[in-house]
Amino acid sequence: MAAAPLRAIADRQLIIAIVGGSLRAASILRLLSEVDNIDVSAICSSNPTAPAVRLAEDLGIYSTRDYTEVYQIPGLDLIIDMSDDPRVHAALQSQRPSNVEMIGSSGSELVWDLLVAKKRGEEQEKLFVELQVAYDKIRSHERRLQSSKEALERANQELESRLAEIFFTHEFFKALTSFSSVDDVCSLIVDGANGILGAEISCVYLFEREDWTLRLSASQGRSEDAFEPVISVRDTILGTAFRDGLVQEADVPFGSDSSTWARNREDVRSQAAVPLRTGEHVIGVMVVASANFRELTPAELERLQVIGNQSSLSLQNALLHGELERLSVTDRLTELYNHGYFQQRLEEELGRSERFGHQLALIMLDIDDFKEFNDTYGHPRGDVVLKAVSDIIRSNLRDIDVAARYGGEEFVIVLPETDVQGAFAVAERIKDSMAAHKFATGEAIPPVHKSVSVGVASYPEHALTQSRLIEAADRAMYVAKRAGKNTVRVAE
Repeated sequence: MAAAPLRAIADRQLIIAIVGGSLRAASILRLLSEVDNIDVSAICSSNPTAPAVRLAEDLGIYSTRDYTEVYQIPGLDLIIDMSDDPRVHAALQSQRPSNVEMIGSSGSELVWDLLVAKKRGEEQEKLFVELQVAYDKIRSHERRLQSSKEALERANQELESRLAEIFFTHEFFKALTSFSSVDDVCSLIVDGANGILGAEISCVYLFEREDWTLRLSASQGRSEDAFEPVISVRDTILGTAFRDGLVQEADVPFGSDSSTWARNREDVRSQAAVPLRTGEHVIGVMVVASANFRELTPAELERLQVIGNQSSLSLQNALLHGELERLSVTDRLTELYNHGYFQQRLEEELGRSERFGHQLALIMLDIDDFKEFNDTYGHPRGDVVLKAVSDIIRSNLRDIDVAARYGGEEFVIVLPETDVQGAFAVAERIKDSMAAHKFATGEAIPPVHKSVSVGVASYPEHALTQSRLIEAADRAMYVAKRAGKNTVRVAE
């Protein structure tokens, strides 16, 4: 085919006629009919039932048995001879107009190959596009699956974390009900604050009504000496919580007085506190803190409040239990231990001294002429003397010593890990304090002085058993009375 005619028809539709009705002609007809800029205008075949003719009828293409009619097609550009008949080809060639090109069987094979190649290329391109679309869908699906997987993993982690928190909270609340000691409950409260809230530092301060202070009862996250032992209810974030309720300072200004409950201010960058209350009465304050910036979420603040509420109930029960225990072992008038508790503690301390080879001393004292005082001034003023004597005794003892009202106007003191000389010195201080104290007896009567007679005995020097030690101290006390009272005597 010449180059000029090709260029001439490059920008318009190519009009083609096919001569021949074979299966190959039908295949070329189908392929050409699918090309956008090609118009197969006619099929010429002597056999009206040939495959190409039937296809032409299906496609609505004109068919004829007279090849001379082919040249009458308007604008015909190309004849494809697929008749495989040399006579037909020669006749077509001889009558072909100069403006119409013609290709024979060999050329038709080339056209066939080109059309097949084009068809395959289109199919491959279409397949590639479809594969690309499918790949994009797969990638999108994978991304959605990955996103869903990550969301599911996050949800699982959150669920596991929440379940662990619920379990810990349940165990925490259950444990709170099982403790009756104030120290145990306070220790559990700070454990719960750290476990449930993930607090770095937590402390519980209990309210002391006598001086309106908050005293450290339990702490976690730092050693106990890292915190102030006593805080006024007017100071720091503890005082704010005591007065106003739950409070949070997510970013504590450097040098702020609100964090001075911690001795090292660098330990507190963020803090929150909640009062521990029963009804209208505040019994303490719980504070949590972090050395780094941390703002508790609304959910965490709610959990902090729940911990405070539940802890308050258990703490109140522990305080009541402790008060009942104290009352059960305490003399109501003097607030010293009673006779029964003294016997129990003396037995325990004697057992400890025997196990570890320590000494132990016992002091017994009696108020001199106390019956005459009661007869003269009345029992109410006698009770004032008994209270004053108990105060004097307490002021001269250590924390480990045990003082009790033995009965009537007699008192007894257990001094663990103390020899005779040490006990004698304590007895002398008590005797001298008593002699110097003035007891008011009435508005019109000047104050009077009262004295005590004191006996001292020690283990194992004077006795090896509990009853013998009490008898030894009692005998020494009566020796002191016979010696003129207001004196101290050591058992023989």
